[in-house]
Amino acid sequence: MSRLIIKSLFVLFLTLSTGFIFSAQAVAAEKQSNSNQQLAVLTVNINQASAEDISDVMTGVGINKAKVIVEYRDKNGAFKSIDQLLEVKGIGPATVEKNRHKLKL
Repeated sequence: MSRLIIKSLFVLFLTLSTGFIFSAQAVAAEKQSNSNQQLAVLTVNINQASAEDISDVMTGVGINKAKVIVEYRDKNGAFKSIDQLLEVKGIGPATVEKNRHKLKL
Protein backbone atom coordinates (compact mmCIF):
# COMPACT_ATOMS: atom_id res chain seq x y z
CA MET A 1 0.00 0.00 0.00
CA SER A 2 2.78 2.44 0.78
CA ARG A 3 4.24 1.86 -2.65
CA LEU A 4 0.97 3.00 -4.23
CA ILE A 5 0.98 6.13 -2.07
CA ILE A 6 4.57 6.91 -3.06
CA LYS A 7 3.73 6.49 -6.76
CA SER A 8 0.66 8.70 -6.37
CA LEU A 9 2.68 11.37 -4.60
CA PHE A 10 5.35 11.19 -7.28
CA VAL A 11 2.76 11.60 -10.07
CA LEU A 12 1.18 14.50 -8.17
CA PHE A 13 4.60 16.12 -7.74
CA LEU A 14 5.39 15.77 -11.46
CA THR A 15 2.00 17.19 -12.41
CA LEU A 16 2.35 20.18 -10.12
CA SER A 17 5.96 20.91 -11.04
CA THR A 18 5.24 20.66 -14.77
CA GLY A 19 2.31 23.05 -14.38
CA PHE A 20 4.54 25.43 -12.46
CA ILE A 21 7.23 25.33 -15.13
CA PHE A 22 4.70 26.07 -17.88
CA SER A 23 3.17 28.87 -15.78
CA ALA A 24 6.60 30.39 -15.18
CA GLN A 25 7.35 30.24 -18.91
CA ALA A 26 4.02 31.93 -19.72
CA VAL A 27 4.71 34.72 -17.22
CA ALA A 28 8.20 35.25 -18.66
CA ALA A 29 6.82 35.38 -22.20
CA GLU A 30 4.16 37.90 -21.17
CA LYS A 31 6.74 40.11 -19.46
CA GLN A 32 8.89 40.03 -22.62
CA SER A 33 5.88 40.93 -24.75
CA ASN A 34 5.00 43.86 -22.48
CA SER A 35 8.61 45.02 -22.58
CA ASN A 36 8.64 44.94 -26.38
CA GLN A 37 5.39 46.90 -26.51
CA GLN A 38 6.82 49.58 -24.24
CA LEU A 39 9.83 49.92 -26.53
CA ALA A 40 7.63 50.49 -29.56
CA VAL A 41 6.92 54.21 -29.56
CA LEU A 42 4.74 55.74 -32.21
CA THR A 43 6.45 58.49 -34.14
CA VAL A 44 5.09 61.14 -36.43
CA ASN A 45 6.75 63.07 -39.25
CA ILE A 46 5.70 66.66 -38.57
CA ASN A 47 6.51 67.62 -42.16
CA GLN A 48 4.12 65.07 -43.69
CA ALA A 49 1.52 64.01 -41.13
CA SER A 50 -2.09 65.10 -41.04
CA ALA A 51 -3.45 67.03 -38.09
CA GLU A 52 -5.25 63.87 -36.96
CA ASP A 53 -2.03 61.84 -36.96
CA ILE A 54 -0.15 64.58 -35.12
CA SER A 55 -2.81 64.81 -32.41
CA ASP A 56 -2.93 61.00 -32.08
CA VAL A 57 0.81 60.73 -31.43
CA MET A 58 1.77 63.92 -29.60
CA THR A 59 1.02 64.07 -25.90
CA GLY A 60 -0.74 67.28 -24.91
CA VAL A 61 -1.60 68.22 -28.49
CA GLY A 62 -5.26 68.01 -29.42
CA ILE A 63 -6.74 68.32 -32.86
CA ASN A 64 -6.92 72.13 -32.72
CA LYS A 65 -3.22 72.56 -31.88
CA ALA A 66 -2.36 69.93 -34.47
CA LYS A 67 -4.27 71.93 -37.09
CA VAL A 68 -2.26 75.01 -36.13
CA ILE A 69 0.96 72.99 -36.63
CA VAL A 70 -0.19 71.93 -40.11
CA GLU A 71 -1.25 75.49 -40.99
CA TYR A 72 2.16 76.79 -39.87
CA ARG A 73 3.87 74.13 -41.99
CA ASP A 74 1.71 74.97 -45.03
CA LYS A 75 2.43 78.68 -44.67
CA ASN A 76 6.15 78.52 -43.79
CA GLY A 77 7.36 75.32 -45.42
CA ALA A 78 8.80 72.19 -43.88
CA PHE A 79 10.20 72.25 -40.39
CA LYS A 80 13.99 72.24 -40.40
CA SER A 81 14.27 71.17 -36.76
CA ILE A 82 12.03 69.88 -34.01
CA ASP A 83 12.73 73.06 -32.02
CA GLN A 84 11.09 75.07 -34.79
CA LEU A 85 7.78 73.85 -33.35
CA LEU A 86 8.31 76.50 -30.67
CA GLU A 87 7.39 79.07 -33.33
CA VAL A 88 3.89 77.58 -33.57
CA LYS A 89 1.35 79.41 -31.43
CA GLY A 90 0.33 77.25 -28.47
CA ILE A 91 3.36 74.95 -28.56
CA GLY A 92 5.78 75.56 -25.70
CA PRO A 93 9.08 74.07 -24.57
CA ALA A 94 7.42 71.51 -22.27
CA THR A 95 5.30 70.14 -25.12
CA VAL A 96 8.30 69.87 -27.41
CA GLU A 97 10.42 68.12 -24.79
CA LYS A 98 7.81 65.57 -23.78
CA ASN A 99 7.26 64.69 -27.45
CA ARG A 100 10.77 65.01 -28.87
CA HIS A 101 11.32 61.23 -28.96
CA LYS A 102 8.09 60.83 -30.97
CA LEU A 103 8.87 63.43 -33.64
CA LYS A 104 10.81 63.17 -36.85
CA LEU A 105 11.36 65.39 -39.84
